[in-house]
Amino acid sequence: MFRKNLLLLTFLISMFSFASAATFDKAIWIPYWGKTGGASSTLPNLSSITQISPFSFELQTDGTLKNALKIEEAPWPDLIAQAKKKGIKIYPSILSYPHNDKEKQIQYLLLAQKAKRIAHEKAIVALVKKYKFDGIDIDYEAKIAETKPYFSAFLTELGKLLHASNKKLICTVEARTPPESRYATTSTQVLSKVEYANDYKVIGKVCDQVRIMTYDQLNDDASLVQDNSAYLYRPVSDITWVKKVLTLALEDIPAKKILVGVATYGYKYEIISGTATSTRYIRIGSMNFIYADQLAKSIGITPTRNTAGELSFNYATTTDYSGQSLGGWKQYMVWYSDAQAIADKIKIAKLYKLGGVAIFKIDGSQDENIWKVIK
Repeated sequence: MFRKNLLLLTFLISMFSFASAATFDKAIWIPYWGKTGGASSTLPNLSSITQISPFSFELQTDGTLKNALKIEEAPWPDLIAQAKKKGIKIYPSILSYPHNDKEKQIQYLLLAQKAKRIAHEKAIVALVKKYKFDGIDIDYEAKIAETKPYFSAFLTELGKLLHASNKKLICTVEARTPPESRYATTSTQVLSKVEYANDYKVIGKVCDQVRIMTYDQLNDDASLVQDNSAYLYRPVSDITWVKKVLTLALEDIPAKKILVGVATYGYKYEIISGTATSTRYIRIGSMNFIYADQLAKSIGITPTRNTAGELSFNYATTTDYSGQSLGGWKQYMVWYSDAQAIADKIKIAKLYKLGGVAIFKIDGSQDENIWKVIK
C-alpha cells in the first residue's frame, strides 16, 4: 500500500512539474528586415519555442495597417506552416511608434475618437481572421500620458472582439522603472505626480499576456547610474534593473501573464571622457552579437562580463573600419547581450513564477547559444 501511494505521489509530482514547465512560454520576435536570417535560425530550433511574433505590421498616421512584413511572401508561409504543425502560436506584432509630437497627437486622436478607434479594432480582428493567426501582439509605444484612458478602452474592446473569435490579445509594453530609481534626485512631491500612458491594472486584466520590454535601459535608472559611476556604464538590460521593473509590474499584473522581454543586441558608443559623472556616450549604432564578436576578434580583445551581467569591451583607434583617419585617437565601447545574459533573466522569470520570456530579436545575428538556454 505504501509503495502504491508512493508511486502515485511520484506520478502526481511529475505531472505537476510537467504542467508547470508547459506554462512557461518562450516567444521570439522575428523582424521583417531580418526575416531570412531569422527564419533560417528558427526552423531547426522550433522545438525550443512556443510562440513566434513576426515583427511587424505598422500602424500608419491615417489609421491603416501597413504590411511591412509582406506576410504572404517567403519565408513566412513555410515558417508559419512548420510552426503550426508543432503547436507553436503565431502572434504577429503591430507596431506604433510616433517619432515626433505631431505623430503622437495623431496616435492619440486615433484612440481617443471612438468611431476611429472601433474601426481600427475591427481592422485588426479582420487581419487576424484573414491570415488565421492565433491572435495579435499590440506594441504601441511612445504614447503621451493623455492617451491612457483611450488606450485602455482600445485594449478592452479589442480583447472582447478577439476573445469572441477564440483569439488572444498579447500586449507589449515599455518597462516601467520605479520613480524613486529613475528620478533618484527628484523630490517626493514631484515623484507623486509622475503619470503614465499605460494603465498596468487594465492591461493586466484585459490582455492574455503582457510582454514587458526589459531592454534599452541605458540611463533609465538614475540610482544604478550613480552606483556604477566609477565604471563605463551603458547597459542594455542590467539584471538589477530587470528585478526592479518586474517587482513593480507584479503589483498590478498577474505573474502568470508576464513575459520578460529580453534583448539579443547592444550598441557601440564613442566615449568622451570626463569626470566620473560627466562621461558622455555618443551612440554610433546598434551592435548584434555576431558583429560585436567579429569586431572583438579583429582587434584582439576578449569581451568581459560587466556589472550588468552583459558583455562589453573598450578600445581606442585612430582609423575607422575602412582605414580612414579619424584625426586622432578616439575611444569606443561596445556593450551587448548574449545567451548568458538572457539565461540570467530566464532564471529571474522562473524564480518570480512568471509566464515566460520573449526574445527580441531573432534575425540570424544573435548568439546561437540562445537556443540552448531557452530549450
